[in-house]
Amino acid sequence: MNSNSVFLLIFCVLFCIFVSEGVADNVKKSVDDNRDDNGETNDEAKDESLEVPSENEPNKVTCSRRINTRLHEIRAATRNQYPFMAAVMSDHDDYICSGSVVSNGLILTTAQCTQQSISYVLLNSTGAKKNEGGALAYHIIKTDRFPTFSTTDTDKDVGLLYTDKFPPEVASKIKISDYRSTRNLVDVEAIGFGLNSEVGTMKELQYIGVENRGFPIPMVDSRDLIRGYFDCIDTKVVTCFKDTGGPGVFNQELIGIVVKGQTECIKEMTSAYAVNKKLVEILPTYTFKAWLDEKITKNEEKDPVQLVTFPSMPTASASRRVISYQGTDGKKAGAVYRISSSTNNEY
Repeated sequence: MNSNSVFLLIFCVLFCIFVSEGVADNVKKSVDDNRDDNGETNDEAKDESLEVPSENEPNKVTCSRRINTRLHEIRAATRNQYPFMAAVMSDHDDYICSGSVVSNGLILTTAQCTQQSISYVLLNSTGAKKNEGGALAYHIIKTDRFPTFSTTDTDKDVGLLYTDKFPPEVASKIKISDYRSTRNLVDVEAIGFGLNSEVGTMKELQYIGVENRGFPIPMVDSRDLIRGYFDCIDTKVVTCFKDTGGPGVFNQELIGIVVKGQTECIKEMTSAYAVNKKLVEILPTYTFKAWLDEKITKNEEKDPVQLVTFPSMPTASASRRVISYQGTDGKKAGAVYRISSSTNNEY
């Protein structure tokens, strides 16, 4: 081995020793920096170095409600507050869905509701129970559905129930709105039975104010719907919407029917942060109004007993009322109705 090789070998050994000592000093310094005054390892620094942002971590977005929204929590309805509401029941006295009186003996609901095992409707009731005080039962004679309805098409989930006629003391009918667009509709009240009720408990008549965020999203959801959200409000009322078929009401008129609710409840909400709680999808009446108007007109042509229009209240003072009208043979005819505030109508 010549002198040049020996010199090169010695240089390499010295360089390796120098680098090793430098690395050791840096490691020791790093460990010392991560120790607290007691000599223990600082886990916070270690956690920060290992922290990876999570995409699923919720963003606490500050609430910013639109002006003039009339949001309100779920409330219990009082008797005659919504005299057009109907509870659709099965032959086993089980609650099926909600409906709205649009003419005497004509109840508007969803088409899917008409496909269930339904038997009668309850009127003049704040609870979906046949023997509930003041509730009157009327037999369902036949059903009808929007012509283009299919089980996969919620855009036309519209149905009608034809029932036995009832006296004008029992219910009011609700006016069908003439709105042709929901773009300027800020909020709407959605009504139904047992919106937040537990399984096996009494389904009471309830209502809630929701904000309309119903603008179609191209290529995502282009359906013409009112999408009702509940957000940015302080409440400890359990909030969900376990019902369909009931009305969406704006300015005391029927603006649409609830075709989809929300069974997942939220127990508490704050006005500090947005949670974007979607509660209902409401099908606007203008999407089926021509068809519905025709059905109402035909029904009322045959019916001498007309109902008052909400917000007018049905007259409940008389226990016996005689209504005269012109019979089909041109002679004067009459019908006698009896109404009781505590006795069910039996059929």
